[in-house]
Amino acid sequence: MNYNYTTEQPLAVDVAPITDSVVPTTATAYSRGDLLVITAGTNVATHSDIATGAQADWHVICLADVTAAEATAKIAAGVEMPVYVAGKFDVAEVKLSGVALTAAQKLAARAYANRSTKITLSVVK
Repeated sequence: MNYNYTTEQPLAVDVAPITDSVVPTTATAYSRGDLLVITAGTNVATHSDIATGAQADWHVICLADVTAAEATAKIAAGVEMPVYVAGKFDVAEVKLSGVALTAAQKLAARAYANRSTKITLSVVK
């Protein structure tokens, strides 16, 4: 038998991060750690705009991977997907549409978090 174990750096580094749920967008895949924008009035989650450099438009962090098919099925079933709305997180684990942030995007996302959200993006070593 092969007993290879792998570990994954935790996204949440807070003892008790706060979660909530949002409506996914049809046929859209989400990755754990994605920065998401929540539409006012509908609670629908879309990906943060990569063109803005992650600093200007996100509200929450995706809690778990959701495939495009799962997102569509959740909508049909009236089920929302979980997100983090507050707490302390490892900035190295945060993503834009499934892609890790660049050094400049990490700084911008941390600055935005400090100014505009209840989320702290920390450098964890």
